[in-house]
Amino acid sequence: MTDTRTPTDTSTAAPACEELGLREQKKRQTRLAMHRAALELVAEHGLSAVTAQMIAQRAGVSTRTFFNHWSTKESAILGVVGDEGPRAVASLREKLVVMTVRQALHAVMRDGIANVPVDPELRDLKKRVMAKEPSLQSMSTGNLQAMQAELVDVLTESLDGEHARDHAEIMVQVGFALTRSAFSIAMRRGIDPVRAFDQVVAVYLRDDIDL
Repeated sequence: MTDTRTPTDTSTAAPACEELGLREQKKRQTRLAMHRAALELVAEHGLSAVTAQMIAQRAGVSTRTFFNHWSTKESAILGVVGDEGPRAVASLREKLVVMTVRQALHAVMRDGIANVPVDPELRDLKKRVMAKEPSLQSMSTGNLQAMQAELVDVLTESLDGEHARDHAEIMVQVGFALTRSAFSIAMRRGIDPVRAFDQVVAVYLRDDIDL
């Protein structure tokens, strides 16, 4: 088929993509500011005393902006956007169409770690808050388990054999373990989490590569 687009089609595409990238970067910066503010406030006042309005004020945004990003104050504290699980599941389904099961799962894990902020101070602050507020730890664990269960369901559909679900569960658990290892290495070395993830996966797949 002949490409009938004019030169102006391609000249306008780049600025549009660039604008979209800048918009997404600004959204991430805003979310990070609110996440940090939420953790600081809980560390200072305790979970029960903190409100969404307080978090918004500390982050320098409106309450409306807060609820455009987070469904609850707890989600802001944990740094978990409400649709992360569904988006990961949808992404896995799409990738399974063109990738092997392992490749698709690793791609989803890689996308996920790309959105994790690398900030040692923020990480330490979150650890202190989670230790101070056990209910947040329980909530975080529950969110993670729910996402893992959904991913297992999707993988099970793509695997053959009577032990398909067992294999899917193992693959998902390994995928999250690789992500945790990559994030730990990224924090320790001060490198990009995606780069660390690629290195960890390389070691997992081959035993003759030095990390």
